[in-house]
Amino acid sequence: MVTVFCDYKDKVDFNTEKANKVSLAETAHSRTTLWCLLPGQHIHPHVHAGDHIWVVLEGGGNFLSDDAPEAIGPGKVLVVPAGKSHGVENTGKQGLIFISVSAG
Repeated sequence: MVTVFCDYKDKVDFNTEKANKVSLAETAHSRTTLWCLLPGQHIHPHVHAGDHIWVVLEGGGNFLSDDAPEAIGPGKVLVVPAGKSHGVENTGKQGLIFISVSAG
């Protein structure tokens, strides 16, 4: 197995059309992705078979689930169990950047 080291700031890549995901690493049991959302962009709530962990690095917005939206910002860690709805919207004035680690 290869260990991947990177500086996320070198990988930031916004797309004016939609939320953009940048693959950072993939192993037999997980995927690590950098998500980059401009103001107003979102990821609709959805479910996966595996667990998800999101770590917000920059910007702000709302975490979307079956419950009321919850404000998120830098330093917030979100753990979403398999089968639970999760999404996000950038309600801020700057880019929202977070790491997503997907198990499964």
